[in-house]
Amino acid sequence: MTQARRILIVDDDDDLRATLAEQLTVEEEFSTSSVASAGAALDAVRLHRPELVIMNVALPDMDGKDAVRVMRTGGFHNPIIMLTGQA
Repeated sequence: MTQARRILIVDDDDDLRATLAEQLTVEEEFSTSSVASAGAALDAVRLHRPELVIMNVALPDMDGKDAVRVMRTGGFHNPIIMLTGQA
């Protein structure tokens, strides 16, 4: 059995985080962790080095785009999917 790929979900909406985590772990190909703020995401990326980050643009403590800049400057080069409600 191969090791599950680590995905970090970053969103301040508890229901959305739970739904994404549930859907991504159905087949056990992925393992998820989730946080509700950019600050927590920055810590999680440094500590756990997920293979993918799914991040909301609108977070309570920092703009998600700014958090991505900090991650990239810090050496995180794995894929990041940005979620936005903007039209």
